[in-house]
Amino acid sequence: MTNPSTRMRSAVATVARVTAPRALRAVDYLRVSTEEQKQGYGIASQARKNSRHIASKGWDHVGTYKDEGVSGSKEMGERPDFDQLMERAKLDEFDVVVVEKGDRIGRVGRAFWRWVWALEDMGIFVAITNRNIDNTTPEGRAQMRREADYAETEWENIRSRTQGGLQEKAEEDGSPHIGGRPPYGYRIADKGIKGASRLVIEEAERDVVHQVHDMVVVEGLNLRQAAIRFNVQGVTSRSGRPWSVANLRDRILSRAVLDAELIFRGANAKTDADGKPIWGESVTILLPRVLSEDQAATLRRKVAAHAKSSNGNRAAYPLTGRLISLCESPYTGISRESVPGGRRNYRCSGKAETVPGQGVCGCSYIDAEAVEQRVWSEVVTLLGDSERLKALAAEWVGMSDGGQKVHAERIADLDRQIDSMKASIAAVIVATAKQQQSPDAITAATVTLNEELRQLEEMRAEAAAWLEDVEEADRRVRDLTALADMAQHQLVNMGLAEQSEILGILEVKVTVEGPVPLRRGGARCAIQDWYRSARLGVPAVDLSGEQWELVRHLLPKGYRDRVRRSADAIFAKARTGLSWPHLREEYGSTSTASKYFTEWAADGTWAELNVALANVERVPLPTLDLTPPMRIEGRVDPRVILIPGERSRTGSSRSGRSR
Repeated sequence: MTNPSTRMRSAVATVARVTAPRALRAVDYLRVSTEEQKQGYGIASQARKNSRHIASKGWDHVGTYKDEGVSGSKEMGERPDFDQLMERAKLDEFDVVVVEKGDRIGRVGRAFWRWVWALEDMGIFVAITNRNIDNTTPEGRAQMRREADYAETEWENIRSRTQGGLQEKAEEDGSPHIGGRPPYGYRIADKGIKGASRLVIEEAERDVVHQVHDMVVVEGLNLRQAAIRFNVQGVTSRSGRPWSVANLRDRILSRAVLDAELIFRGANAKTDADGKPIWGESVTILLPRVLSEDQAATLRRKVAAHAKSSNGNRAAYPLTGRLISLCESPYTGISRESVPGGRRNYRCSGKAETVPGQGVCGCSYIDAEAVEQRVWSEVVTLLGDSERLKALAAEWVGMSDGGQKVHAERIADLDRQIDSMKASIAAVIVATAKQQQSPDAITAATVTLNEELRQLEEMRAEAAAWLEDVEEADRRVRDLTALADMAQHQLVNMGLAEQSEILGILEVKVTVEGPVPLRRGGARCAIQDWYRSARLGVPAVDLSGEQWELVRHLLPKGYRDRVRRSADAIFAKARTGLSWPHLREEYGSTSTASKYFTEWAADGTWAELNVALANVERVPLPTLDLTPPMRIEGRVDPRVILIPGERSRTGSSRSGRSR
């Protein structure tokens, strides 16, 4: 019995496209997983088949999208070219998307149907090459259901066999090798012999571990010093590169080295809704010991004793890890004690030696107060614009206004198809019974219809789940509007710790795109500080001859015009905010000017000089932008729910992020 097809939002446009005399515009989507690439199955083969299919249909081939090394279990929003295809679909640039097989769309029903439905809602068809089917007809849609069902069943069978085999091997005795690179200190024995590979001690790496033990425990070195010694001696890591402190720590303090064990299906194992492991229980794989238990315990204790806690005097730095430098390393906040004058700054982590003995980056310090104010003002502006918030939230979830109505109609249509199918099954049972057929004959007569019914019911369940997602997204957008309302009243004066929480919610990332202006090393301009504390403006231009005569008696005599040029350099630095090197060409030796100012400010000469110049024209100190050119990015995650009863007094959400 023929079933009516699911109704689409743009049904009129779709019918027009099918009946119009012009050829449909087709794009094809190509995908191979990493495993398929290893087996020699490539993109080119899919492309040839799709091109032939498009040509045989008389369609115009207007584009190709491809994702290589991407699993078919991933959904929308997790495939780069696929996501681009969906964005272009909104622009009405094509009429049909062609794929070679159903599993190119997705190996699970969720990935398959949500993609097909999203395209249907835009009036775009889907065609599957190897079955020569598409969803332009009810019959094609029924075939497409079977194709998706087959792809998911096959994938589940493959995964079940693979995971079951790994579980069995992990439970064997003798340090079995489950896969991947062996931990440091070990190698794979009997590699390539099916079921026989196991982990044994790698002698050279064991010697390195013992050397680290002796350096730390016997000589009292820390891991940085141990890494430096290895690099001087030419002892490299497994990759042949010099040792970094992080690499040495990860290798030497691993569970395999210290505890002689690996955990298969540990804390990150996939679980079901009840929290139980899907593919098998956790297994502890025992390994031969690289260090004795006493050696391991002593090494662990000594390394912990060397570690320094940096939490005591650390101020809040909300942009730590979010501010990315020109060398592509993250900035971190530095404590007040480490900077002259106690100023808060951000320092590029590239300035720390990743590999002891190698060079560090030349990125400048960034004034913390300046960059935090700039970023936070952007955030407050964003959160104060409720319409912009809604647009960002809708973009993130990939759902537009009116989605509830479309999905509700789809569910109602599927309900009608299910009722029709059930009626058909009942009619077949009655007719077969009247013919006095056996129960086996009745079952055989309805097996195909029951399979169609099962597929329809699964589609209906998925459509209902998507409708719930749409409704939930709308509710979360309302919560974001509440956040926007809060922004107008509370966010401006929010503390640094609370700012950090909001920046985390918005997943803010700040990328430096140019040099940091003026101030070097985080030091304040002492000359500007002098004028600021004196509440004076700065002479607007260099001193004229007449003005110089008013003050020359206050200053020492110098070679030629050195003292006068030094005084003008001091005024220029206060007036412009430029660093000394930028003034050297015009005013000569700036080190001399700097030395003079220190002396004159200390003995009161500079104050007398400014009194003598009381009638000269002055300008205010410049308002300096101490932040470099930067790009501020972020996204509104509507899964973070702000419920009025759950807000703290600062306005930040107490609820965690749901993933």
